[in-house]
Amino acid sequence: MARNTLTAMVISDSNAPVPTPAQPSQPPVNTNSTFTYVEDTAADHDESSYFRPVEDVLSFDGQNRYQQDIAAKSVDLATSLSYRDAADHGDGILSKMPSPTTINRRAREYGSKLKQFLPDCVADTDADAVIPDGTKVHSQDDDRTYHSVQATLGEDTAEESRSLLDLSVNADWDQTAADLDDIDAVTDDATVVSDADDGIVTAFTDEYSDHQLDLVHVGRTLDYNLWDDGVFSLDRRNEIVSEVIDEVFHLKNSVAKHRPNEEFAAIRERIARTTERIEKTAWQLDQYGSEKAAGYLRRWLPSIVTFAEQAAEGFEVPWTSNPVERLMGEVSKRCKNQWMRWTTEGLEAILQLRLVKYADPEYYQSFLDELLQRSTKTAMSCDLSVESTRGKL
Repeated sequence: MARNTLTAMVISDSNAPVPTPAQPSQPPVNTNSTFTYVEDTAADHDESSYFRPVEDVLSFDGQNRYQQDIAAKSVDLATSLSYRDAADHGDGILSKMPSPTTINRRAREYGSKLKQFLPDCVADTDADAVIPDGTKVHSQDDDRTYHSVQATLGEDTAEESRSLLDLSVNADWDQTAADLDDIDAVTDDATVVSDADDGIVTAFTDEYSDHQLDLVHVGRTLDYNLWDDGVFSLDRRNEIVSEVIDEVFHLKNSVAKHRPNEEFAAIRERIARTTERIEKTAWQLDQYGSEKAAGYLRRWLPSIVTFAEQAAEGFEVPWTSNPVERLMGEVSKRCKNQWMRWTTEGLEAILQLRLVKYADPEYYQSFLDELLQRSTKTAMSCDLSVESTRGKL
């Protein structure tokens, strides 16, 4: 596609010095002139030929070598790539990307702004299910070996929608729960879906809210406790785990079958049968001396059947924390490579960007639009040729 060439005459301030005549091969540039307007010498007689320089039309941050849009694009690349790789993968953006250090600095700046931006997005969400989880990431701070990453998803079960309510590093679950309550991000009786983390359960549950144990974790944790007790052989441990898992997922399938038709009596019957059989298994384990495995089943049995009890009341509750497990996978892909070590500030900033982009792309795009003030800017492209003739360009 051919491009139009703008031939322009720039008229300088009358007080500015006039450049000396130029040699054909090396026309001089008068850097002291103050451009007041530009004349398009190729314009037709009925067209407007005078306009202000582009710097007066578009907004430029003269203090930065790289403007906000270039910096934002480089940071966007850094949500998936290392800072060094992001600096090397800018083909098609500009001839030279910002350095890894510059991208790192901008990522910390934008991540901090996004953390302040997110609460306004999730306020008054009133999620009826909360799905929190945590993971560890290597630290380069002197006071700790690992950072604790904590993410909390909120789910509207009726709308089948999820949002990232909070992302924190080295935070306290009690404080996270209190902060979300202050902005009405979750309902008072929201059900908490998680693994068997006492810190999460204590922070997010009270007399109005219940806990649902991720059913996928039941077999894994029971198997570990059976091994730790050291009572049964491998084959017998596998049999016990299989029996418990069969009961748990029989309950899950029964809810899926009967809830759509509101056959609540059938669900309650299955809950009673599942509860009875798991209690019997726990008693048998106790008799054989497998105390940890028996204690685990007794401690978490109410949480195993929460989703079914809610279904019998006509409500839907997730039976797995798989959505937040996938979110933790995004943390691993970006921040848990063997050689990666993070400061608290740097880790929280890059994860704010990475996880909001993954879980809530609309919020992420809104943040970028606000950051770049896209509603007031217009993209433009042109080719400019400059000719020098004594005092005129």
